[in-house]
Amino acid sequence: MICMNTHGVIALLCALFAFVPSLIVADEPSYEGNNTVKEGSPFKITCRVSAFQFIKWQKDSHNLSDEHYNISTDKTGDNMFVSTISVNSAASLHSGSYRCTTQYNNVHVLEVVTGADVIIRANYDFGDAYKAGEYKQPLTLSCTYEGPQDSKYYWKWYKGDKQIVTDDADNTHHVTVSGNTVEIKRFNENDAGEYTCKLFNSVNGPPVGTKPFKVVLKPYYKLPKTATFIEGEKVELECIVYGVPTPDVSWKFENTTLVPSPHVQFAPNKKNITNGILILKSITMNDRGNFYCGGKSSVIAEHVSSSALYVRIKDRMAALWPFLGICAEVIILCLIIFIYEKKRNKAEFEESDTDQGPET
Repeated sequence: MICMNTHGVIALLCALFAFVPSLIVADEPSYEGNNTVKEGSPFKITCRVSAFQFIKWQKDSHNLSDEHYNISTDKTGDNMFVSTISVNSAASLHSGSYRCTTQYNNVHVLEVVTGADVIIRANYDFGDAYKAGEYKQPLTLSCTYEGPQDSKYYWKWYKGDKQIVTDDADNTHHVTVSGNTVEIKRFNENDAGEYTCKLFNSVNGPPVGTKPFKVVLKPYYKLPKTATFIEGEKVELECIVYGVPTPDVSWKFENTTLVPSPHVQFAPNKKNITNGILILKSITMNDRGNFYCGGKSSVIAEHVSSSALYVRIKDRMAALWPFLGICAEVIILCLIIFIYEKKRNKAEFEESDTDQGPET
């Protein structure tokens, strides 16, 4: 009804209300284009982003120049920008992580391969050639190649300098190597590191293609479901943390982030992770509720949280009440027995006085 009035300020406000939501809501940019390209070959990378974001192409956090790249940007009819960078002849200096706006961290990774007939690609999860696994969950690593198709090609996998082979199927960890894939049954911290897939066409010859990439462990945080403490005692809550690289740790009580204070302190846990232990100097009834620990790593920017630990607080006199109750029960029972015995003895004495001898 208001927007039907086209006069003055009301019309301006209506236009602003229609414009602001589009300004506030902005999707992360999406990228298309080459991930691997041979030296001397052309390539292009396209970025699609909201029209309300500022286009600023960077490679490895440095601004791009028109000297080495052709940059074009067009606006579409759905309030989006489509920006493209292209190069006619790729060189090693073009390898890196590209992004079209500094408002988001997601990037497009390009690798320029020199002097190779075969291009190897790995199944990355995100920029900078990383593959991420979740704690104690299955993880599959795989490589593919582009180049002359040769039925004699075969793959070898390495973690660091050590070749990976299939282990015993009864092993709960169990790694299976099959051609261009490696399957890890229960991924853990020891599995994180630098992996390399190599393609060969002869037993003793050099690899015709090699692809190194890093495998990281996503942050994982764990707390027990419940814990009970006595009011006034000192409490230490330890957060079980897994992750490679080592993630940071922060604590929350309900919806409040905890910070150091006379009542709240932090200490490293058994793995020497900062803030891994939450210390409550003297727990009170106000501390009853849900605690959480969580954080992120230098590679995984998304915040991860543990499930809730519900803390129960007992009155400091709680242990005394059952004892006092037992004492009261014993006292009452003794009184009952005493009164009963007294009445019974009195009744026996009166009965003996009224009894007559056999002569009578």
